[in-house]
Amino acid sequence: MRLAATTGGKFEITWEDGQNALFWIYTKDLNGVTRIRKERQEYPNKRFDEALEEKLPTVIKMRAVPNDV
Repeated sequence: MRLAATTGGKFEITWEDGQNALFWIYTKDLNGVTRIRKERQEYPNKRFDEALEEKLPTVIKMRAVPNDV
């Protein structure tokens, strides 16, 4: 885990959960207002299309488009 604090109440913290995911919570200035942002980056040990299908609802599926279109 890594924690970094700066002046003015700004901060960031980063850690891994041990299951191929990285979490990051930090402050960001947006139009003069400081917001707290949360991000999760996943690094699954599978092909991109398999990981995407796992995350998408079953109703929404991507269909392959023929190359000759």
